[in-house]
Formats: sequence, structure tokens, C-alpha cells
Amino acid sequence: MRRIRFSDPGSAVRSIPDGSLVVLPQGCAEPSRFYAAFVEDVARFHHLRVMSGLQFGDYPFLARGLGDHFSYTTWHVGARVQDLVDEGRAAYVPVRYGDISRRYANADVVVVHTSTPGDNGELSLGVSVGITRELARSARLVIAEVSEHMPFTCGESTLSCEEIDVFIDGDSAPAQSLTRPAGQVSSRIAALAAELIPDGAHLQVGLGAIPDALLKTIEDRHVHIHTGMITDRIIEYIERSDARCVTGEVVGSERLFRFVHRNPAIQVVPAGRSHDPRVTGALPRFAAVNSALEVDLSGQVNAEAIGGKVVSGVGGSLDFMLGASLSPGGVAIIVLPSTADEGKRSRIVPAFGQGTAVTIPRHCVDYVVTEFGVAQLGGKGLVERARALAAIAHPEFRDKLLEAVARPRSASWT
Repeated sequence: MRRIRFSDPGSAVRSIPDGSLVVLPQGCAEPSRFYAAFVEDVARFHHLRVMSGLQFGDYPFLARGLGDHFSYTTWHVGARVQDLVDEGRAAYVPVRYGDISRRYANADVVVVHTSTPGDNGELSLGVSVGITRELARSARLVIAEVSEHMPFTCGESTLSCEEIDVFIDGDSAPAQSLTRPAGQVSSRIAALAAELIPDGAHLQVGLGAIPDALLKTIEDRHVHIHTGMITDRIIEYIERSDARCVTGEVVGSERLFRFVHRNPAIQVVPAGRSHDPRVTGALPRFAAVNSALEVDLSGQVNAEAIGGKVVSGVGGSLDFMLGASLSPGGVAIIVLPSTADEGKRSRIVPAFGQGTAVTIPRHCVDYVVTEFGVAQLGGKGLVERARALAAIAHPEFRDKLLEAVARPRSASWT
């Protein structure tokens, strides 16, 4: 077993060649000592390119030098970098989550946040395995911040010491992220969606109040979890069932981090296993439940932008919806409240605005669920789809939607 020799964080930063592509960890993994050293010595760079996905910490590496010494690109626009993207100081790249490891294979530098070594000398990526493990294994230089506060997760979460070039002795815990309790609307949507999920299913859910409410709704049923991220709600679900859970990321509180530590009921795995449609499609009754910002009358899904402003990312929803389409007895479900902006705007629209991205094509969606009901789209023609969607819109917007349905077939929603 290789003995770890720690470098000081400043030396780790100095090991990065200027002009490199540096991929930082995502989710709740936060190598704070590396970030502090990077900010301290950022002036040594002039052409560095930095990338990451959604982070649940404060993005401290952006505190100094952005635009002058390095650029920053993300494949998921979180609230903390929203203004930077809007102002053009940071860039958004639309990329399907399951494709990230291939797109950025052989990156110059990958930074990871790991546990201390286990009995076999390997280090766990803990709460953030997803794309990180795959990217680290193909990178030219891997920098690991090692912390006893990072849980050692079961599954396929480890890297060997031989796969890491530079070690930093860290002391930071994963960043915490808490979801809000489900309100009446979210609970109603979850209850309707639960009726579409078959017993014995393998269920994928995203983040937020509706997925948390859905887990609560089905906790007395025999449903396994195969998803991209889990939150604190999984604790009660696992404790009350004999279900298995496969995930790529762990997003929540310190309580959740303690729960997943060496817990074989939670398998934290790379994206090639969590997101690949060929894997999920081989699972019986794979049910994919994903949220959206808007759905048009043909069933196209926008989950990235509002009014031309990117507020999220492509993410893994399309990966999972494709898996559901391949799965025997699988089902692809979109869930969303009927309105936004305190009821002023319908989320079901006749057509998307000019330039709006289609995150999920209409042929990948079986059902759309709002608090007003369920629209079955799979196997239906465009007019039938449009009428079904108008029927589950908020009552204040239904007449306008039905007017759009009555237009000639040259209407944009067809």
C-alpha cells in the first residue's frame, strides 16, 4: 500500500500548468484548503480554464481573478453563479450529464475531495462520485484533498492512491444543502405521480420538494431507488423498507453524510452506472420522474431557461427518460406546478419562446403531472396531447391553451 505524502496546498496549486483545463468537484464535495490556496496564488495564471457542475457550497474559488487569470465554465447554472453567467463573466455549456465524462476525458487536471484511506488503502470520493471518478481516472494530473470528515461510501466510490498525483491534508466537511418541506401543491403532485409508479419499480427522482414528497408517499411500497442524487429524505425511506438505493451524488445535511458512511444500503456509483440508459433500461419497471420549467402543448420539455436566461442545466433527466423508454414496464414522468411567478405565468404553454432550448424531446415523455391532474402523452397524437395538457393547466390559463389547440395545424405547437 502506497504511503501518502502530503503537499502543502500552495504547492498543489503550483503544480498546475498555466493554460490547463482544470475540472473541480461538484455537488457537496468542497476541497476548501485547495480553494483557499488557489485564490491566494491565482495571479500566477493567465490562461487557466476552470470547469465544474453544480456546487452546493459558496464557489469560493471565484473570489478573485475571474476573467483576468482564469475563465470559468459550468454545465449547471446554480443560483450562486447566475449573475456571472447573465453578465457573460462565466459560461454555460449545455451537455447531457451522462456525456460529460466522455466530453472532458483526459482533462489536464482534476481536483477531488476524498475520505481518508480505508483498510485496503483506497480513498472514497464519498458524497460525490458521479462523473468525478471517471474524469479522475483519465486525467493527466489528479489533486486530492483528503479529509476525515468525508464519509467512506459503499458502491464504486474509490480511487487508489496510485491514481492520485498530489495529496493535500484537508479538514473540511462536505457542503450541506437542505430541501424545503413540501407544500400542498408539491404533495398533491407527488400523490398523483405515485399512482403511476408500479410496485417493484426502480425509481429515479430529482431534487426538490416534489421528489421528497414522492418518497414519503411510496414509503410503504416495494420500490428500489436508482437515481442521480439523494437527499435526507432517503434516510426514513431506507429505514422503513428493505429497498436498495443506487446514486451518484449525496446532497443533504451532516445527518445524511453520517447515514451513508459505510452503509451498504446506499451504493454510490459512477455516472456510467447511474445514468447510462443501457443500464437503467435493463432494470425492470424503471420509473423516471423529473421536473421541468415549462412544457409546451406537444409535450416538449424545457428544464434549462426562463425567458432566455439559463437557470439550470441539461442535467441527467434525458438520460433517465431514455432509460425508462428502454425498460420493460418503464415509465417516463414529468412533474411540475401548473404556474410560476406566484400564479402569474402558466408553466404549460402553447409554444416555447424563440430560442428556448428543448431539454427533453416530446417523444420521450409518457406522462405530465401537475396539481390538477395527469396528462397521458405516450401513444397519443398531437391534438390529443395538447388537449390532455390543457386540461391539467391552471384553470385561469385553460381557455387560452384550448384556443391554441383549435388553431390550424400550422400552429407552432404542432
